[in-house]
Amino acid sequence: MQDIRYKLLDLNDHLFPNLRKTSEYWSAKRDAAGTIAPAWSDINLLDLPTELLPKICVVDVQQDPLDFTYRYWGTAITSLHHYDLSGKSVHCLTPPEYAQCIWDQYSVVCSTMQPQTFITEIPMESGYFTFYIAMRLPLSSDGKTIDKILAAEEFGKERDQLRKLFEQI
Repeated sequence: MQDIRYKLLDLNDHLFPNLRKTSEYWSAKRDAAGTIAPAWSDINLLDLPTELLPKICVVDVQQDPLDFTYRYWGTAITSLHHYDLSGKSVHCLTPPEYAQCIWDQYSVVCSTMQPQTFITEIPMESGYFTFYIAMRLPLSSDGKTIDKILAAEEFGKERDQLRKLFEQI
């Protein structure tokens, strides 16, 4: 399998309305809390764009050693992967190279304590590539440490939309 690659994406440079609305919602909750990030208890998934809900994951962040366990795993993500990782570590993703890629992305969010948006290129066995965007938003119950991450995904509306975006960055 070829390497799985990802790049940071500035969400403001691209038009993904559901991700933008989710980012604005997270920012409003963070501002209201007056901390580095809103708490999970501040978030109501039903306030997010309806068509985005199946493409959301929430992970619990464990410290020492650092790990990420899926608390919520959207139905579109189940359809994409053909399995559900609710209650399981990100290390259970397959193949292992993909698990490491996602673990690295969550680690960046924890270390920066800032929202991050990634576009990821995944090689398929057939020689083709698939692409998706994941906006990863930190959550903090104590206002100081990241203990959860809310991830919202975008798969693109046209066949080559995200491939072209990946190549432009």
